[in-house]
Amino acid sequence: MGLIADAVVPEPLLEACALRLSSLRAGMQGKGIEALHVTNSVDVVWLTGTHGHDTSALVLPDALVLISDRRYEEYLAPWEASGRFKVELAPRTGQLEIILRTLGAASIATLGIQAGHVTLARQRALASGLEGIELEPVEGLIEELRQPKDPLEIDACSRAIDIQHQALEATLAAMEPGWTEGRFAARLIEHMRSRGAECEAFEPIIGSGPNSSVIHHVPSDKVIEPGILLVDWGARVEGRNSDLTRTLFLGEAPAALVALFQIVQEAHDAAVAACGPCTSTVDVDAAARDIIDAAGHGDAFPHGVGHGLGLDVHESPFMGRAGGVTTLQPGMIVTVEPGIYLPGVGGVRIENDILITEDGHRNLSYDVPWSLDWATRPWPESQGSGS
Repeated sequence: MGLIADAVVPEPLLEACALRLSSLRAGMQGKGIEALHVTNSVDVVWLTGTHGHDTSALVLPDALVLISDRRYEEYLAPWEASGRFKVELAPRTGQLEIILRTLGAASIATLGIQAGHVTLARQRALASGLEGIELEPVEGLIEELRQPKDPLEIDACSRAIDIQHQALEATLAAMEPGWTEGRFAARLIEHMRSRGAECEAFEPIIGSGPNSSVIHHVPSDKVIEPGILLVDWGARVEGRNSDLTRTLFLGEAPAALVALFQIVQEAHDAAVAACGPCTSTVDVDAAARDIIDAAGHGDAFPHGVGHGLGLDVHESPFMGRAGGVTTLQPGMIVTVEPGIYLPGVGGVRIENDILITEDGHRNLSYDVPWSLDWATRPWPESQGSGS
């Protein structure tokens, strides 16, 4: 949220946060926890709709307290003005004192701390300063609650997809011989930001030729040449991320890589078709993996078929043999991204963002083409624009 002090927090966001807080308190009650210190920054965004480095939240039985410093005073003023939050500001070195004072006045017996996001030093400081209050490590509670997305989150993800689609088309239209992978990535980022993205979801993965087989290739100064080009990119809108991959053929498409593309496309479409409520994540993975295995490339598909998508680019549920077993639920947004990677030759990946619905699924990125006809395009002639 980019609100300033004289702004008002939108009512739909306040209502969404109220529902999130209610579900969190119910989960806390089930674990016998009276209060929770939320220190994971993305969980703070989910719970309160706002953000800031070193901003945490205290969930008390009758209050929600945001603790930050004066760098974020103007941003947090509308939240305090809403009457739904109490805001406490102090330098980072003084925030522990606020936490101890607030908890001491709350008359609680147990405080949950996010086990994966509290340092040992902070845990010791809390334990020594909270006499009579038991610290209870909490794992996975908010992560699980974040899995189904509400309408505001789904809308933000959809807008991020639209922005990244426009950015890809603009980048491809301007591309010229001599562009490097790094320049392509920079243009993607520029076009996403100029169209309203608050930032890129992650550093774009741009792999030309043999580099396309490196699953998370870092864009380099390698000049993009005719042949295969893998583009994995995403945008962020209101804290929510999108994540797509497209594999292109610039100029003449090598027959062997076209064959890989067709296998991956079939595996992708089978996995998407498998997505739906009450479906196991391992079954979605198997729908793609069985096709790639049957084609003789099982060893060249080393990652899971997808993952949850939201405030984090990679979040639960994770869809793969090593990701545990989760039953898909309406409201979840997951990626489906099978791939085949042949070192020294090239790699193909197709990725879309899928919303699980009450009666099946909806491909949020359906308007971003991924067919072989779309992926095969002439090698760009010099445009002379350098844009």
